[in-house]
Amino acid sequence: MKIKRLSLQDSFHKSLHVRRDTYPQHHQVWHYHDEVEFIYIIKGTGTLFVGDCIQTIVPGNCVLIGSNLPHYWMFDENYLIGDSRIDCIVIHFHPHFLGENFFQIKELKILNDCLLASGRALFLADTDKRWHSLFHAILEEEHVLKITGLLNALYYFQKENPHSLVSKNYAFLNHSLDEKRMNDVIQYIKQNYRHKVELQELAALARMTKNSFCRYFKQKTGKTPIQFVSELRVSHACKLLKSSELNLKEICFDSGFNSFVNSHKIFKSITKTSPKQYQKRHNKHS
Repeated sequence: MKIKRLSLQDSFHKSLHVRRDTYPQHHQVWHYHDEVEFIYIIKGTGTLFVGDCIQTIVPGNCVLIGSNLPHYWMFDENYLIGDSRIDCIVIHFHPHFLGENFFQIKELKILNDCLLASGRALFLADTDKRWHSLFHAILEEEHVLKITGLLNALYYFQKENPHSLVSKNYAFLNHSLDEKRMNDVIQYIKQNYRHKVELQELAALARMTKNSFCRYFKQKTGKTPIQFVSELRVSHACKLLKSSELNLKEICFDSGFNSFVNSHKIFKSITKTSPKQYQKRHNKHS
């Protein structure tokens, strides 16, 4: 795998590109691009890596990712094999596709603020049925109606007060220098986080010493390798707590932790609640 700087304009020859994905071939890679990405998840569960954030994704989520912000959509394994398919509508557009000053006019200030805030990735967790109609209209309409549909969706998106995913301290670096390296590391962690992940193996994969790799990885993701793996394990545990009939100890070990007590501490430090409280809260909400 390679960390890719995608040139969507060269590929599609459009200032606004909309597609409907049923298979995650466009998402399972650590990448970035000049275009803003606006995505609505209709079907599919998994994990979104964006900047220094790891976020669980489920149907109904809507995400706005700003220009050149590295991200990786890791859909669950069942969507990569068999008959299960994801379903999401993906929109890409350049921030200035309507002109350098279009979003500067007074009436569009709220949209301009939204696009600026997307540099930290904006996340809307709960959407209602109208969102399917909003995105479907952009997909189906032609010419100017696609553009007005996008403006409409952005307007309602910002009205819902989406929250930022990426921390204020995240540093945008020169991503082009390590295309293959980061993807090899992410791919390895993705395949092994439910088992033992050795720092030495990650460093060897990146062709670095352990100390150099730790500094490098934190520069790129805002987290140490251990923090990154722990958050991915907690994310997996959260999905199991919502949907599995496994008990807490079984969930702990299935998520890659080798100690129930330690997993409890890590889970609480990341989610600010215990696994049992998390499960009860979700069941009550359901």
